[in-house]
Amino acid sequence: MKKLLVIFGIIAVFSSFFFASSILFDAGHGQSVGNADWTIDGAYSDFAHALRRFFEVYETYRPLTLSLLKAYKVLVIPEPNIPFSKEEENAIVKFVKDGGGVFLIADHEGADRNHDGWDAVSIYDDFVKAFGFEFARDTQSQYPIKYVFKTPITLGVKNVGEWAGSTLKIFGKNVHIAVELYTHQPYVIYGTYGKGRFVAIGDSSPFDDGSGASWKSLYDGWHTGDDGVLAINSVYWLATAKSVDSSIYLKPPVVKSIDIVSPLKIVVSFNKKILPDVEIGINLNITRAKIEKIEVGEEKLTIVLKSALSKGKHLLITRGIEDVYGNESPLSSVPFEY
Repeated sequence: MKKLLVIFGIIAVFSSFFFASSILFDAGHGQSVGNADWTIDGAYSDFAHALRRFFEVYETYRPLTLSLLKAYKVLVIPEPNIPFSKEEENAIVKFVKDGGGVFLIADHEGADRNHDGWDAVSIYDDFVKAFGFEFARDTQSQYPIKYVFKTPITLGVKNVGEWAGSTLKIFGKNVHIAVELYTHQPYVIYGTYGKGRFVAIGDSSPFDDGSGASWKSLYDGWHTGDDGVLAINSVYWLATAKSVDSSIYLKPPVVKSIDIVSPLKIVVSFNKKILPDVEIGINLNITRAKIEKIEVGEEKLTIVLKSALSKGKHLLITRGIEDVYGNESPLSSVPFEY
């Protein structure tokens, strides 16, 4: 069965990079067994939702054939627990060689959720050697992982996490490290094969948004550190061969600067465009000062005070300020001095 999820729109700021491409999530190889729920309606729903800003997103339970894969730009394989047939393995490798992209998401050694003798590591290692790497048979955990290198898939990524995952072994010159542990073992890699591209990560937890079936033990890794940014960056690169910093729409707006234009006027700049429904006292407050009105324009708030700002230290308190991508700022206090 294939589920069609309609794209909701195009972000104007990225319109020059937009490609009318489709992304396919594999759901037919044990992605829901045990505590897993790696489906686009389950614990990977935030992943799929974020991708719809760029692409059409589909899911399939069908066997993976070359004719099926050719209809898509990228195949995302969340931690499989049922082995691929040899025909499926050959189709995946040929798909990449011919110009497609594949995102290979694994887990730690022994994560055999359906007790059939196969875990994601052993399933992948049956065919990923063609790409110049393999998954190590180990179990590693680390957060935050700060060894993030400057690569096409890590713009805006400062740290990510691994919660019981594997590392990788590289033996091909076409394979590059994007993230490694403090032990300098590769954790996230990317590379090219033929005309296509691949990205691989040793853990499925970073993209788990904590939703899904209520009886399963799920955790919110998606909103931890920059895990979600890494995921969207990776798929975007796989589909377009271009880099993007997806943190601009995945992260809430933050105050970039506070400029005191006059004792009665303050300009607050944010790191992205915000919506105009900002209210005094609900979304915005300044200690030791009373606000007359606020004017919202693009990425700035102009605050007009009722009386002149007093000399000394102040706090700008913001919360629930929404950007044009639907993200709301948390409660935060930004100090400034006049």
